[in-house]
Amino acid sequence: MKKIILCLLFIVSVSLIQNCYAQELEFLEGLTVGGGITLNLQNLHNSNVIDPISADGEVLETNKTPTIGQYSVDLTIEKTFDDNNKAFIHLETGKGNINYYLDSYAGVNRDADDTGVVRVSEAWFEHKFTDAFSVTAGILDPTLALDNNSYANNETTQFIGSMFRNAVNINFSDNAFGIKAIYETNFVDFAVQYLDAGNYQDLTKYGFASAQVNFKPNFIDDMEGNYRIYGWVNTNDYEKTDDNENTEKDYGFGISIDQQLSDIFGAFARYSLSNKNIDSASQTWSLGLQSKVSLIGEEDIIAFAYGQVDPSEKYKDCVNENAKSENHLELYYSWNVTSYLAISPDFQIVENPYFDENADTAYVSSIRMQISF
Repeated sequence: MKKIILCLLFIVSVSLIQNCYAQELEFLEGLTVGGGITLNLQNLHNSNVIDPISADGEVLETNKTPTIGQYSVDLTIEKTFDDNNKAFIHLETGKGNINYYLDSYAGVNRDADDTGVVRVSEAWFEHKFTDAFSVTAGILDPTLALDNNSYANNETTQFIGSMFRNAVNINFSDNAFGIKAIYETNFVDFAVQYLDAGNYQDLTKYGFASAQVNFKPNFIDDMEGNYRIYGWVNTNDYEKTDDNENTEKDYGFGISIDQQLSDIFGAFARYSLSNKNIDSASQTWSLGLQSKVSLIGEEDIIAFAYGQVDPSEKYKDCVNENAKSENHLELYYSWNVTSYLAISPDFQIVENPYFDENADTAYVSSIRMQISF
């Protein structure tokens, strides 16, 4: 009898273990974990800031040629439930910011994050109603549905400077609660979104809304091309340049183009116009060229970009009548050491930082290491 009881207990235990293991496997099915680590060493020549102040209010040492070590970490978790439903979480943190040492309209490190705090930058659920139409709700990144670009949209693998990540005069909200809808076809895509822009105070009063149409004509056989037209509005109350009343809303329009020219070359261009009554910049534009090369590795990339931020007439009238356009140039080489490791030397030039013709031209040299997993 004792042997029978022990045998039954063994069978029950094995059954429970198998059931738990099966549930664990079911939970792991469709689960994908990824991310990246970005390490960046940057030197700035001709800092124009005396006693720079960090984000937490600390007064930093004045230095005309500071060298800053900066890092960022991204961790993404995606759970695909079925063909039409998935959830996504993006955690990130970082430390180090050379932008404190250069007073410019467009910063020289878009990846800089000096909080050192792990935060949830995205957390959303997506449902596909059809193969072409999807709706996503949760904590969203507004830059993912507006002003996209194949060659200038990722500060960890492409251009480091803010000038070439997005149009710098778009007044994006922070990553926040919102909803977006995307409709995609072979010839044209539509994207609309609405996010909280009032730090969770009043979603109906303070919001960021945008709409974008992406045309995908086949100008060059078998070569990908995207021609985006967009508009946006931020309904926060902003102060006009020429008075102290916080009554103005910010808005703007723009285009973002990328076109593959051959198996080796690709080009991009951007133009953006914003509300000149509150923004010190009336318009920005940029253009660039990317090429695949084999100087060191077989899958390396070299890219060049030039862009300009033009001061608004209101800014000239009220702040600096001699304001000149802020000019940016950036060149990088990405050596893909392996499929998960890339090393990128990068060089930037900033002329007339924050529209000041008397400021010294700034030079920024960087060496970036990107680890992707």
